Amino acid sequence: MKSINIDSQEIIKELEKSGAGLPPIRVFLAKHIFFPLLNRTISWEKAWDIYDKEGKKIIELASKLNHKQLFQRILIPRLFGLEDNSRYYSVAMTIEHLLIVGGALQVRIPILSRGKNLTKYVKIEDVKPYKEIEDNIIENFKKFLDSYREKLEKNIENIHINNTSIHPWFGEFNPKQWSILAMAHQIVHRRQIEAILRGLKEEEKKVA
Repeated sequence: MKSINIDSQEIIKELEKSGAGLPPIRVFLAKHIFFPLLNRTISWEKAWDIYDKEGKKIIELASKLNHKQLFQRILIPRLFGLEDNSRYYSVAMTIEHLLIVGGALQVRIPILSRGKNLTKYVKIEDVKPYKEIEDNIIENFKKFLDSYREKLEKNIENIHINNTSIHPWFGEFNPKQWSILAMAHQIVHRRQIEAILRGLKEEEKKVA
C-alpha cells in the first residue's frame, strides 16, 4: 500500500521552484569554508560513522509517529542547507529523499573510486520525493542504512582518488568529499525532521 501526501497548493505556489538552490551567500560559505574544513578535519571512516548515527536518530524520531503524522506535510522555517522548495515536506517525504540520494551515492562513489567517469549529471529535481511513498518507508530506510556502509566498503577501491563528479550547487567532489557531503546531508535532514515534528506539535495545539 502506498500513501500520497495531501498538500496545500497555496503553500506550494509560494515556494521557490525545485532546484532553485540555496541563497548565494550560503553556497559560498558551504563551498569555500564549511566543506573544505570538514574535508580536512573528518576522515571518511568518521563521516560514515556520523552518517549512520544520524540515520538511527532519524529512525528513532520517525518511529514515534502514527501514519497520519508520518505523512503530514508541514511548512518549516528556513534551515541552513535546505532549499526553499524543500521546506514543505512530511517526515515520510524527507526519508524518501534520503533513500533516493543514499542509493545514488552507494553506486556513484564506488564508480568514482575506480577512476571511472559518471556519465549522468544528476539535477536536484531528480532526487525530490514528489511521488507515492510506501507506507513501510521507515522499514525501508532501516534496511538501507544497514547496507549503506557495507556496500561502500565492499566496492570502493581508492576513496582519495583525484576523480570527481559535479554537485549542482557545490562543484567538483572526489569520493571522499562525496562521503563528507553525504554526512552533512544526513545532518541537515535530521534537523529538518526535528523541525517538522515541532510543526506537528503546533498543529496539534491548534486542534486541541
